[in-house]
Amino acid sequence: MPEAVETVRDVREPRLASWSEVFNCYTAALATWLAVRTTAWWRPLLAGGPTLAVREADDGLLRYDHHPRPPLEVLGLVVRHGDDWRQVYEAQRAELATHGALVVCGDTYHQPWHRGYRRWHAPHWITVVRDGHGDAVEDPLSLVTEAGPQRPRRIEVAPAEFAAWARALPGTDPVHRLRERSVAGGGELALGARYRWLAVRDGPGERAAAVPEGTPLTGADAVLAVAARFRPGAVRDLRQADDLWQALRQRELLLAAAEADPGLLDEEALRHWRAATAWWRRVPPLLARLRLREAAGLATDTTRLVDVLTELAPFEGRHLAADRSPLR
Repeated sequence: MPEAVETVRDVREPRLASWSEVFNCYTAALATWLAVRTTAWWRPLLAGGPTLAVREADDGLLRYDHHPRPPLEVLGLVVRHGDDWRQVYEAQRAELATHGALVVCGDTYHQPWHRGYRRWHAPHWITVVRDGHGDAVEDPLSLVTEAGPQRPRRIEVAPAEFAAWARALPGTDPVHRLRERSVAGGGELALGARYRWLAVRDGPGERAAAVPEGTPLTGADAVLAVAARFRPGAVRDLRQADDLWQALRQRELLLAAAEADPGLLDEEALRHWRAATAWWRRVPPLLARLRLREAAGLATDTTRLVDVLTELAPFEGRHLAADRSPLR
């Protein structure tokens, strides 16, 4: 399989590189977009959280929601899409010229700085920013992938190359569809379109359509429902392991933001989420081990994972961050 291409040229580190270990692929892109507008960019992403809600979905999956309201609805953003690159490029350039930043709903498979380049398809939103140094892709996310570590990047934009980099997900994976719906809320996702990006909503008349949904489980009930899926005798499905990693990253983001923004949490809440996050940090390694053993055809024991989820469940749904968003 091909190595991640390193010939794309870094201009310098992305502005939010120091936050790279607390983002997921959605919050990294939205935070970069917000940082063009406000210094306290974390507030809209954390208001009313951290939270976890789950609801039954098709294919035996769960929809995981990591925000009390879908972030795009909070930020006044909607998904745009197209298949003709010339038209898409003009629309994206207009959005960038007007707002100084553009979020592209991309796919790791097409991003040559990503470890998943030509290896796997996965949602990976990126942000193009315009400043005195020109236009650049900012991707301030770091994580460890199955192909090695991914580091934050800021990459000069070349239009001819960007036509390939900006390609969207195929739209056929139900896990990806649920993640995108969680972030976008109602309205058209346009999964399967060749290109997808975010635009500022045209006005109060343009509202996201409601999506019929069941009532979710939230807080401790949500975590215990997840734990139940891993109990002995349950039908386990590890396709959504990364959704629990996203839950950890959202709590890590809260702790990092509280250091920069002392008014975000009081002392009791800060102690609460430090303790909760210590438990959450145990979840991804346990899931990774289960995935490796399952892939190798080896026996798996989920007892420890169930125990950890059961221990952390009582922390959920308490001491939520107030909405002090400058964009409210």
